[in-house]
Amino acid sequence: MVGKGLSAVLAIGDEQYEHGELSNFNAYYDPTWGRVKSITHPVPGNHEYETSGASGYYTYFGSLAGDASKGYYSFNIGAWHIVALNSNCSVVSCSIGSTQEKWLKSDLATHTNKCTLAYFHHPRWSSGTPGTSVVGPFIADLYNAGADLVLAGHAHHYERFAPQNPSGQVDNTKGLGEIVVGTGGRSLSGFGTPAPNSLKRSMTFGVIQLTLRSSSFVFKFVPEAGASFTDSGTVNCH
Repeated sequence: MVGKGLSAVLAIGDEQYEHGELSNFNAYYDPTWGRVKSITHPVPGNHEYETSGASGYYTYFGSLAGDASKGYYSFNIGAWHIVALNSNCSVVSCSIGSTQEKWLKSDLATHTNKCTLAYFHHPRWSSGTPGTSVVGPFIADLYNAGADLVLAGHAHHYERFAPQNPSGQVDNTKGLGEIVVGTGGRSLSGFGTPAPNSLKRSMTFGVIQLTLRSSSFVFKFVPEAGASFTDSGTVNCH
């Protein structure tokens, strides 16, 4: 994927194991994904915060990572509004009425793009590493604002869900589609009982490629060389 005319790279946390030290970002991340650092929009994972204050992460990415006391920000790509959130909720609160949640609600109200994508590290729903309800306020605000897609990592697998409302019920009119892409290379983890509304699952290393159109998006899972699994489709914005 690197060097294929990308407009942006959305790095969904745990970019560098094990503890997000700056020395490891420089030694291992920089020669690989660092080649597209200038177009990378990262969010922090839990492993970044295993170094105090995620200092290695914030020092390496600098202004690309937003305010180091927050870790959340937004930007536009073409007609799309993109929201990067910090789901390390014990460090930067995600709760209703928190600074981050109020910022999200205001940001969504200010940007009335037809299509909106949000991404953060910890998934709301997952059939492997459990999803977490602490990001529920994000999901509720995004759903109420008519957002279209959520990307998450943390669970070391690929999983795509049907559009859902904040209660986890299928909603083909206004629902948020969640795609978990925790397949960046550290390791792969298995699945338990499939979560409700899980449509596609795989333990395959790879990345997701998105083509953001004016009123729709095309997604395609691109596996590592030699692997055969893929998943693709086109979805219209709300």
